[in-house]
Amino acid sequence: DDMSSFQARDAFNMAIRLHSRYPDAFYQRGLCRMQLRQARCIRDFNQALALCPSHFQAYMSRAAYYGSQGRYSKAILNCNEAIKILPNSERAYFYRGTLKYQNKVGLCILAYYNRAVCYHQIKDFRKALKDYGILLLLELSKEIAFKVLINRGLLYMELGDDASACEDFKEATLLSPDDSQIFQAIGICYHRLHEFEEAVKSFDQVLKLDPVSVNAYIGRGNSYMENGHEAGCKQAQKDFLRAIHLNPRCIKARICLGYNLQTLGKLQRAWSQFTVAICIDPKCHATYDGRASVCLQMGETFAAFQDINAALKLTTTAPLLTNRGVINQLMGYLPCAMKDYQQAISIDPNYALAYFNAANIYFHNRQFSHAHWYYSKVLQLDPRNESAAMNRAITNTLLNNTEEAKEDFEKAIGLCPFSAAVYFNRANFYNGLNQYELAEKDIST
Repeated sequence: DDMSSFQARDAFNMAIRLHSRYPDAFYQRGLCRMQLRQARCIRDFNQALALCPSHFQAYMSRAAYYGSQGRYSKAILNCNEAIKILPNSERAYFYRGTLKYQNKVGLCILAYYNRAVCYHQIKDFRKALKDYGILLLLELSKEIAFKVLINRGLLYMELGDDASACEDFKEATLLSPDDSQIFQAIGICYHRLHEFEEAVKSFDQVLKLDPVSVNAYIGRGNSYMENGHEAGCKQAQKDFLRAIHLNPRCIKARICLGYNLQTLGKLQRAWSQFTVAICIDPKCHATYDGRASVCLQMGETFAAFQDINAALKLTTTAPLLTNRGVINQLMGYLPCAMKDYQQAISIDPNYALAYFNAANIYFHNRQFSHAHWYYSKVLQLDPRNESAAMNRAITNTLLNNTEEAKEDFEKAIGLCPFSAAVYFNRANFYNGLNQYELAEKDIST
């Protein structure tokens, strides 16, 4: 046991002090230290070999130590030296064979791992996933298995497969249960999957492990916000304030707090948070975008227009152009608004909101065929957009596409069965078809 090893080591210490050139004393002390998992054992084996270069056992023990550390090449070299001393030693040949096998497996694992990382870096995700999958079928050390799970989880997140990423990260927690960053990643995955209660639990775990994690407070706050009720918003506000208390220059926390205050109707305080964030980092476009939305809600349309222009000077994105289009539309500049929406679509052809707003302008201008195409594009990109379904139903009505209009009204009601606007517009549709009983039923609903 360990106590006996400690006592033996102390005895060999005394022997070495009395006979400092006795190789077996160093060798035996090395064995005791190896038994006690002390790295200094290698010094004793080295000293034994310096005093007696033909010490077979010292070479074999040194080989055993290097093998236990996964340093197979060095272990094999020591076996070679031992075999030179005793060419007929079965033990030396057997151990060298075992080491060569382990070395081959280790090199194989390393090759797959390095190739997977390279594929990941060059965005060849299919091949990277294949190599990570092969690695997880092999017998890996805890350290390599952990790295593979983390890397594959990050790759899945990059691909938008948050469910698979979450599973990999959860498996990684079994290998490293005290790593707060893994729970942070799990929280982000759950948030993206709209499993907000699970996200809150994950961020709670991060804060147990790291009570001063600013990102965990922000993540938990955003998860509370998604609950959609006032109690959640107030709880989120506490988390955002804690994050700012820990790091007053954290732009992300101030932006989140700004939107939180806006949701609670505290517009002046929200405006102040975005303004402070702009002072901290004048080159952060998200702060201008946030303040613009608050200005718009406060009725300060021109101030909102100035802020959104400031954001667009820093970066040009489809959401920012769409937001400026909305402001232009509110100011009555419909051609400018349409220009913004079209530019947004050219930057990101999959941005549904730009199509929806452009469709509304075409509808306003009574260009119903164009409006119909754009509403259809919205529903192609966002099939659960009940507003687009209802607007296309009205457009089909005006285009005398009766059957298509019926289908769209049914779709809109299926998506939002408690929308008074949908029932009211369908009642008008039935009224135009002289189906008064159906119209009255919708009006009554």
